[in-house]
Amino acid sequence: MASELIDLPEPNSEYSDSDDEDRKKFDAPTWAQSPELRAALESQSTVNPDDIFGPVQPLRMEELFRTRHSRFRARTSSANWSGPDGLKRSEELEYARRMGFR
Repeated sequence: MASELIDLPEPNSEYSDSDDEDRKKFDAPTWAQSPELRAALESQSTVNPDDIFGPVQPLRMEELFRTRHSRFRARTSSANWSGPDGLKRSEELEYARRMGFR
């Protein structure tokens, strides 16, 4: 739809370089502009990623950054995300409904 093809400028940021304005606009390759790709992506937009990849697993820093000596000390928190502070199944289902997942 023509109304979806709005080109918005990047917001100014204190972290942006002053030469941002000099950068060329990205020219997408022809294959990325095909109606077939757009249709395929739109048809996938209602698929819940958890149905494909499974639920997000807990992050284990020690597995990501293996060293001889662990630099990661146990941390305490007032939130118990695996207990009563975690998401309820009803909240996950409501999120999926709001996102339009099938």
